Amino acid sequence: MPNYIEGNPILTGSDIDIFDTQFAINQFSGNQSLLVKILDKFINQYQHFDTQLKDSLQQQNYSAAKQEVHTVKGVSGNIGLKALHNACKEFENDLVNESTEQSLDKFLKVLEQTLTRVKNYSAENNGEVTPDIEPAQDDKAQLIAALKRNEFISDSKMQNFGPSLNLSAEKLTELKLAIDNLDYVSALQLLE
Repeated sequence: MPNYIEGNPILTGSDIDIFDTQFAINQFSGNQSLLVKILDKFINQYQHFDTQLKDSLQQQNYSAAKQEVHTVKGVSGNIGLKALHNACKEFENDLVNESTEQSLDKFLKVLEQTLTRVKNYSAENNGEVTPDIEPAQDDKAQLIAALKRNEFISDSKMQNFGPSLNLSAEKLTELKLAIDNLDYVSALQLLE
């Protein structure tokens, strides 16, 4: 059982190499309940990623496999999944060279360890709610800057940004959906 400081678990070296909880909590402005929600989304989205990846490789669709791994790399880096982020970088290079025989098992092992650690963290912290700490910034430039830093924007922050964006209701809905799906490129395109 991990030790705790201010309600957050202190991780040992190997745990922090897999999941840097402090980094992740900071990414969500201290809102641990939002972090758990995003981690649950991550689990649901990537729990069968191994099968999807193997299918792409079996079909020798290295381009699709590289795109899939690239997406996981971005998401994992944004939420403090250090080991998976680094494994994605290495595996992405192997996909470029279409040489994955030796590295696939290593990558899948890191993916499995990460999913296990995230599931445990989510289960341990599912009931905890921390206040949503909101910055006193609400203009379009600040939202663009946050998206460029790949920061997740909570629903309550989006409500604060909404009036100053001068977007139609339809475009605002598209923007919120892109942010919810962590598709920052599309979100930025809608804003710029």
